[in-house]
Amino acid sequence: MVMFNCFLLNKDNTDDSAQSKIQNPKSKIPQIPFKDVFIHAMIQDGDGRKMSKSLGNGVDPLDIISSHGADAMRFTLAGMVTHTQDVRLPVERDPATGRNTSAKFDAGRNFCNKLWNAARFVFSQVTNDAATSGVATSVTLTLADRWILSRLNRTIREADDAINAYRFDQYAKTTYDFFWRDFCDWYLEIAKSQMKNPATRESTGKLLMAVLDASLRLLHPVIPFVTEKVWWQLNDIAPDRSIKGVIELAPAKRCIRAKWLSAGAVDESAEAIMDNLQVLITAIRTIRNDYKVSPKQVVPVTIVAPECGQQIELNREVIETLAMCKLSGVVNEMTTPPANSTKAPAGACEVYVEGLIDPAAEFERVNKRRDELVKSIAALKGRLSNQGYLAKAPPNLVKQTQDQLADAEAELAKLG
Repeated sequence: MVMFNCFLLNKDNTDDSAQSKIQNPKSKIPQIPFKDVFIHAMIQDGDGRKMSKSLGNGVDPLDIISSHGADAMRFTLAGMVTHTQDVRLPVERDPATGRNTSAKFDAGRNFCNKLWNAARFVFSQVTNDAATSGVATSVTLTLADRWILSRLNRTIREADDAINAYRFDQYAKTTYDFFWRDFCDWYLEIAKSQMKNPATRESTGKLLMAVLDASLRLLHPVIPFVTEKVWWQLNDIAPDRSIKGVIELAPAKRCIRAKWLSAGAVDESAEAIMDNLQVLITAIRTIRNDYKVSPKQVVPVTIVAPECGQQIELNREVIETLAMCKLSGVVNEMTTPPANSTKAPAGACEVYVEGLIDPAAEFERVNKRRDELVKSIAALKGRLSNQGYLAKAPPNLVKQTQDQLADAEAELAKLG
C-alpha cells in the first residue's frame, strides 16, 4: 500500500515572533514551517514483508474503497497506527474480483454498518415525537441516562488526550468502544424499554438524539462520509439537540463544521452502579447461553447481594429486561439454594438461575471442576515454592502465577 512516510502537522503552535518572521520575506532568520512531525510505522503484509509491486503483496486503496468503502478503510488504518512498531496487514486474493484485499477492513465496514443501523433505530423511535421539538428545557434522567452521559464525557476527555498525543489508534478505539459497547450494546437496549414508558419516553427520546449527535462529532474524523450523511438526516428530524443544563450541542448544517465537544462532569456513582448491573446481567446471559435457553424464555433468578441489594431492587426492571429474567428475590445470603438451580459469581454477588439443570448432572459437573481446581492449585503452589523459579522467572510472570492461584482458590471456595 502506498502511503507517505511522514505527515507534517501544523497545529498553529508557532510563537508570535516566529510567525512574524515567516510573514516578513526580508528576514534572514530561518523560518519555522512546523514544530511537530508524525512518522507512522511501515505497513507490512501478513508475513512481515514490505509491500511491493514485484512481490504482488500490496493492497490498492482504491480496491478497498470499492469493496469496503472509504470510511471502512480510513477507520481501519487509523486503528492500526502505532508510533514505532511496524504493523502487519494480512493480504489475500479476492476470488470475486481477483484483486488483493484484507479481512482487516471487515471490522471497519462492520462498524460503519453498526453506526448506520443504530441511527436508523434512533430515528424510528423519535420521529414525529416530542423529542424532535426544539431545545429541551427540563428532563428527568434515569440511572441509564446519567450513565451514558458520564461515559460520553469520559470518552470526550480520552479522545482529546489521544489527539493531543497523536495516538490515532487510541482515538479510534476509544470512540469505537463508546459507540458500539456503551451506546449500542447497553443504552439502546435500555432505551427501548424507557421509550415504552410514558413517564420517560420524551426524556429518553431527547437524550437519544443528543448522544447520537455527540457520537457523530466524535466519529467524524475517522468516519467522515457516513457521519456526514447521518448528520443531514438528524438535522431534518431535530435541528437542535441540546438539553439545557445537561448537554450543550451547538447546531450546525454540516457535521464537518460542527463545534467540537467539551467534556462535562463524570458521574462516578452512576458508572459504579451500572458496572455492577452489567456484571450481573452478563453472568445471567452467560448461564443462559451455556444451557442453550431460548432467547424468548424468561428464567427465574435469585441474586445474593450482601452489599448492593438496594441498588439491584431499584434497577430491577433493567436487569429483567436485558437478561430476560424474573427476579424471584434479592437476599443478603443464601442458606438453601433454589431447587435445580445453577449459580455463577457476579462481582461481589452471586446469581442463581432456576430450573435449568439436572441435579445429578450438576453435582457431577461441580465435582469435576472442584478436582480440576485442586490439581491446579497444587501445581501453582509448587511452582511458587520453587526458589529456582522465583529467582529466574520475570517478575510479571511470577505475579501472573500468584494471581492465577488467588483466582483458583477463590473459585474453589465458592464451590464449597
